Amino acid sequence: MTFARCLLFVLCASAAFAQCDPAWDTAPGNPGVADGYADPSVGWDDGTGEALYVGGSFKKIGGINNLRGIAKYDPTTGTYSKLGTGISYGNTNGFMTSIQPFAANGESLLVVGGFFSSAGGVPDTQSLAAWYGTAWRSLGAGFVPPQAVWGMTIGDLGDGERLYIGGSFTTIGGTAASGVATWDGTTLDVIGTGAGMTGFNPFVNELVAWDDGSGLALYVVGRFDSIDGINARLGARYRPGTGWERIGSGLVPRSSTTTLDAAIIYDDGNGEALYIAGSPFRSTSGSLNSVYKWDGTNWTAVGQNIGGRVTSLIVWDDGTGDALYLAGTATPDINYFARLDGGQWAPYLGGVLGPAISGNFPSVFGMGMFQNNLVVCGNFTRTGDEQTSKGIAFLTTCVSECVADFNGDEIVDTRDVITFLGAWAAGDNSADMNGDGTINTQDVILFLDFWAVGC
Repeated sequence: MTFARCLLFVLCASAAFAQCDPAWDTAPGNPGVADGYADPSVGWDDGTGEALYVGGSFKKIGGINNLRGIAKYDPTTGTYSKLGTGISYGNTNGFMTSIQPFAANGESLLVVGGFFSSAGGVPDTQSLAAWYGTAWRSLGAGFVPPQAVWGMTIGDLGDGERLYIGGSFTTIGGTAASGVATWDGTTLDVIGTGAGMTGFNPFVNELVAWDDGSGLALYVVGRFDSIDGINARLGARYRPGTGWERIGSGLVPRSSTTTLDAAIIYDDGNGEALYIAGSPFRSTSGSLNSVYKWDGTNWTAVGQNIGGRVTSLIVWDDGTGDALYLAGTATPDINYFARLDGGQWAPYLGGVLGPAISGNFPSVFGMGMFQNNLVVCGNFTRTGDEQTSKGIAFLTTCVSECVADFNGDEIVDTRDVITFLGAWAAGDNSADMNGDGTINTQDVILFLDFWAVGC
């Protein structure tokens, strides 16, 4: 095969491979959630292979009874399992809101947060605990009911990577707190002076570390009128060395129960911005809307007001490029799951459908990523294409691996050639470019053709 013909073959093959359609995968939702709902999800490898960890309010998932709050889903077997002896709700209706992988002191772990009495029966794991793959441990929060964790994120505000935790707690380890804490893997500390929060049952729901052009800060949203003594309704930011402050001219709730549930950084082609969402709210000069963005200077409404309550935002590439996706409850006009298209929110692949697992209408409460797939969690029973899927479903992607980037550093250069030739000389299966089971010069020719085209 000549270089030109081989190159044509590669281009045609690449084009043919890219011609696929994103689709619903309902395997994890059959039998799925039997009561309650699913919410946070994340992929993590405990040393035995990557699996999906799903949290929520359920007491049964995957046909397994007494599997409360959090479960591990093995995609190779399609089965769910408990983490150690599991989560205890105590005498309350417990739930899991957050699952965050974090590396601490040379160990990989999962930090989980929500409202529950204990994890694995370990002392001082009320509403916040760490799973180390084989056992539960305490972070030393000292929480007591009704203190709860509502959100977590990882960020570096100039003093190293830390875990940031938000919720309705007023103390951390006996020290006054304003609903936000940080953990470096050893010590759990409050953020700010611990002056508290005001408002109707105030709490911090979501956190994002970001630089809007004026310096690194921790951005938080939730339901509060003030935080740490600063008048900053619904949203605020914390700058190291400066403290808490309002974001721009601030935000205005529709009522005392207005809540912001989601925050994410997204670039719509006009530069990065902070997108926040929840029940309808407005900027000081804008109208009621479900989503607003902060570009470092101004608040701008995003899309139409869909009413109800937006519960989650996520950026995902279905094969056509990064886009912003939204999930919600009491949002039937978008079938509870939508994508921002042409400046408007439109149901994506039909959204999700009812009847609900519990309650009066279906909802999507959380979205996550697993092996390039988008994980959609809630209390629905069908996907938009009418497949049965109870509380959880995947959306498969059409994103293909860039063969030319052989070393995976997201740059196609001579180092990829060197790495490939090393694998080829060693007889590594990754060098079998044409998939014929034999590693020979044809694989070198094919790889060089891929490399010449790039990604």
